[in-house]
Amino acid sequence: MKARKLLVLLAYTLISLKFTYGQSNTPCTAGVLSAPSIAVGASCTFTASTTAGATAQTNAANGGTPSCGSMGPDVWYQFTAPASGSVLIQTQAGSISDGVMALYSGTCGSFTEISCSDDDVGLMPQISSASLTPGATYLIRFWQYGGGTGTFDLCVSVAAPPGGNTTCTVQTPICSGSPIIFTANTGGADASTVNPGNSYGCLFTSPNPSWYYLEIATPGTLTVDITAGSDVDFAIWGPFASVAAGTAACNSYAAPSDCSYSSAAVEQVNIAGTVAGQVYVLLVTNYANTVQNISVTNAGGTATTNCAIVLPVGFSAWDAVSAGNEIRLSWTTENETNNDYFAVQRSEDGLVWETLGLIEGAGTSSEAHNYSFTDQSPVEGINYYRLMQVDNNGQYEFSQIRSVNHSMTNKYQISPNPTKAFAFVTENDHIKITSVELIDQVGRVQAVPFDYLEGGVNVDCRAVSHGTYFIRCTDELGKSSASLLVIE
Repeated sequence: MKARKLLVLLAYTLISLKFTYGQSNTPCTAGVLSAPSIAVGASCTFTASTTAGATAQTNAANGGTPSCGSMGPDVWYQFTAPASGSVLIQTQAGSISDGVMALYSGTCGSFTEISCSDDDVGLMPQISSASLTPGATYLIRFWQYGGGTGTFDLCVSVAAPPGGNTTCTVQTPICSGSPIIFTANTGGADASTVNPGNSYGCLFTSPNPSWYYLEIATPGTLTVDITAGSDVDFAIWGPFASVAAGTAACNSYAAPSDCSYSSAAVEQVNIAGTVAGQVYVLLVTNYANTVQNISVTNAGGTATTNCAIVLPVGFSAWDAVSAGNEIRLSWTTENETNNDYFAVQRSEDGLVWETLGLIEGAGTSSEAHNYSFTDQSPVEGINYYRLMQVDNNGQYEFSQIRSVNHSMTNKYQISPNPTKAFAFVTENDHIKITSVELIDQVGRVQAVPFDYLEGGVNVDCRAVSHGTYFIRCTDELGKSSASLLVIE
């Protein structure tokens, strides 16, 4: 069984310019809420907090004894639930490296515990809660496990509600022809609890499940990388003759065709002998229980999968390709109903999106329409694109995400490629390379060590997880270029 990942978190001193939340040892003063307010952000921005000077409050008027964690001096905060009714409350270690947290609703003298969290991210707590009442006030209670006081970081952000694909009766189509990005579910029951009739093979636990299906387009060996920031696991079943057959077999899946329960943030699916038209059902479990993007992409196998199955209703094509210093987007609709316009959106990390332009739709039409848009200023590295189709009544739908790597055309020569340990990068025009970075399939950048040799640099990849990367080198003139590198 997988060992629990315990992070060794170093205590740190808050710098004097860093804002610290005001604290309240009790949620109420004279029957009125007095806990300091925390803004709910669109994304998490940690702010320094402290339990210094607090005492343990276990009387009923102040929440009573929580349902988890050994009690210690506690502090309270309040926030207003956003319109979505879904929040993610995250903590980060300071001098407190083992914390506990509880979420409450109610009024002074009559609080109801909604959730209690201990050891969700290492030894620190995290709470994901949906179905809160928009505009209502909720309270957060934090303390150090077993007693003591110290510092910690806290943030509250809007969380996407869990996807509908948390059961194998409701699966989402994906393809691996280009990286497909989705946000992992958090705070959910195990797949083995929701769908107990399946055989989960190597998965001892299956928390926060997301179910998908894919269809083989080109036969051969299917090799797919599943890439995240923290620990994810998977199981894949098949082949099935059709999507309907794969869905109908839910709750009676036999042993998986492949699965992994490692502690890695990158997993790889390998299935030999696939046949065109076959369907496979993929389960991805978010063991880390943290909000993170997960990428699914081909990793060098001979089989390909059908990307037409992931297009929105009415679409027959949607693509993004590099063309010199530009990225050209194109899409085709076979029919449209009350289609006002398309918003073309780009992201550097798959989380924060900007609108590049608007393209007028065809209204209501049963004819095919071709659309295009050119991004004349793509960022260096991975660019993510999506379409937001907006109806005349303001309702909207997002397309699948497409990704394109943008780099200068003067690429570096790399050998060996693929590599298992070291890769030699040849200088361009004898101009010295000054930095080397690897960019993974979801856009994360990491510097890698290298040594200067005659004619280039020798890059040490031994500590890098296997997968497909772009290796970006910058020379002493400040010019950068990226090339594909496969690490076995």
